[in-house]
Amino acid sequence: MKIFGKVETNIDSKKEFFLKIEKKLLESADGKVPDQTLQELCEHLTEELYDSYKHFRKKYPKSKLKYSKLRIEDLDNPYYQYRIYDFLRDKNDLYFVTYTRQLLNLSKKDFNEFRKRKNQFENM
Repeated sequence: MKIFGKVETNIDSKKEFFLKIEKKLLESADGKVPDQTLQELCEHLTEELYDSYKHFRKKYPKSKLKYSKLRIEDLDNPYYQYRIYDFLRDKNDLYFVTYTRQLLNLSKKDFNEFRKRKNQFENM
């Protein structure tokens, strides 16, 4: 890193984003979510997060370094948790509630509260 002058801040590749997301979701799934579903979800989240990071790099040029590498804790943000829920629900899978609970580590009670907050958020 240079003290004076420009610092090189290239964004990680989509593949690097994908691998980080895949690692986190595989750990969360613990073998209880089908591989095909996980693969599709990882691809979906990769596209969304990569595009968001690229957008924020342009919108906030002074924060390019911040938006150069995926912060995996971004997946813990309610927005991305809702996106996981929506993706699984939209697949019309009978087990989307079970898969969502597994990936987000939610009990039945926590899941019901999660869904309630999601509905409140969407109907503001």
